[in-house]
This record gives sequence, C-alpha cells and structure tokens, in this order.
Amino acid sequence: MPNLLIETGRPALVLPYAGPIAQIGRNVLVAWKQTREAARALSAALPWLTRADQVHVVYYGDTPDLVLQTLQRYLQTHGVVATTHCGGPEQGDAGVALLSLAADLDADMLVMGCYGHSRAREWVLGGATRSVLQSMTLPVLMVH
Repeated sequence: MPNLLIETGRPALVLPYAGPIAQIGRNVLVAWKQTREAARALSAALPWLTRADQVHVVYYGDTPDLVLQTLQRYLQTHGVVATTHCGGPEQGDAGVALLSLAADLDADMLVMGCYGHSRAREWVLGGATRSVLQSMTLPVLMVH
C-alpha cells in the first residue's frame, strides 16, 4: 500500500481492514508536519474539514505554538475552526501516538501525509506511515 500511495501522488482514503465504519469526517484529526506531504493531505481534506463538527490538529516537533497558530489561521481562512494539540517533541514513531490520540478524541478520520523512507531509517526511527497502515482503527486520508 505505501508504494501505491507514494508512486501515484494522489490522495487516498484508506479504510481499516476490520470493524464497522459509520460516519466519516465528522470529527477529524489532522497530523501536521511542515512538509509537502502534510500540506497536500490538508488541502485534499479541506472539503471534509469545512463540513466537520470538530477538527483537531496535532503537531509533534519544535516551536509548536508558532506552527500551530499559523496553521490555525490558515484553516480559519477556509472557515475551519480547529482545536490544536501539541504532541511534544518529534518521536521516532508517531504513528502509535497518532492512533492513540485519535481514539482519545473519538476521531472518525485521520488526515496525514504519507512518507516514504529508506528501510534503514524506518528500522532506526520507525515509520508513522507504516505504523498507521498496520494498526489503523479509523479511515485515514493520506497523500504523498
């Protein structure tokens, strides 16, 4: 699946392999990172975000206040009011943390960039994309 997402460069709504899927896009969690992939995922998700009842954005990394405020202003220009969450310093594998936060927030959709890394880097640092795809419990909108 990651190769397909990486090679096509198109947004994909990936569904979990088990469990019922009810409403999608009422309570959305956006995983933000200042990358092209995350920006493309956010752009692809805007139709859902503008109609969502709740939008949450989480950022793992340095200067979270500045990054989250900038993103919040951008979303407001599209009529989206978002609650922001500082995930703390960037972790080796943020995928597990993202899925845990999604469950805590009762999110029905996760939006994130799809990142491709070398096997060695994923072995050392882990891979959020890989972790989410392997353990997802909710629909995920991904773009590379």
